[in-house]
Amino acid sequence: MSDNLRQPSLDARLSAMLDGEVTEAEKSELDDILANDPNAKLTSDKLRQATEHGRTLFNEMLKEPVSLSLVRSIKTAPEGRRALRFPKQETVRQKLKPTYRLAITSSVIMFALGAAAGYMVGAPSHMMTYADIAGDPSKAWLDDVASHYRLFSRQSRHLVEIPANESAHIVEWLMATTGISFRIPDLTSEKLVFMGARLFSAGGRPVGELIYQNRDGEVIAISFTKFISPMPEKDMRESIRDDIGMVTWQGLQASYVLTGPSSDADLEGLATKIAGII
Repeated sequence: MSDNLRQPSLDARLSAMLDGEVTEAEKSELDDILANDPNAKLTSDKLRQATEHGRTLFNEMLKEPVSLSLVRSIKTAPEGRRALRFPKQETVRQKLKPTYRLAITSSVIMFALGAAAGYMVGAPSHMMTYADIAGDPSKAWLDDVASHYRLFSRQSRHLVEIPANESAHIVEWLMATTGISFRIPDLTSEKLVFMGARLFSAGGRPVGELIYQNRDGEVIAISFTKFISPMPEKDMRESIRDDIGMVTWQGLQASYVLTGPSSDADLEGLATKIAGII
């Protein structure tokens, strides 16, 4: 009985074989078991699928763009304090001899780990994204939208990627990229001229942007992306970031933000009109 308790479980041995951590003799023994035991073969297949699925998710996570807010938090993080090393105290090492109680405890722990692994194989996996690490995803995408607006709104010759005279292409392009259906609002009654569109990334998501100019040459931009928050807010929210004014709201399928000069006192009224059209 004592020898059986010291023997690793079949799941643990199969997992070690998949990781290449067994000897040739152990591998040959496990191959024989897999050839003759359908349950062992099924367990091995599940472990292999779980390993491949986890590796795929990890590789996809590495490809995701890091949000600007996370970059800022890393760059502005305070330096850690130097660790102090205290004199080491001599300790008497005691050799633990395997006991019956220790063997039983080890078996219980191995059973719990096996049950947890089985649950992870059967349950849909969820991996934390960079937006989760950065904190509030709504704040992350608004930070990126504000930074993008501050950069492109100062451009003159390169204000848009696709000009307004290609409106049909703009709608097709942004719908295919963002997955959001929309209409280009006609804001001539608000003395705004539609200039064209842009596409950029904010909060790790593709964002479509419709760009307008008023008679003073100031830029007004409508940005939209898939829902940022799991519980969308129905009310509009207005905020000011230095010289930039922003009004955010949620539609039926997307999050929207209207961006313009903070000196424009009617941004919220304009956003209300746009929300009824777009």
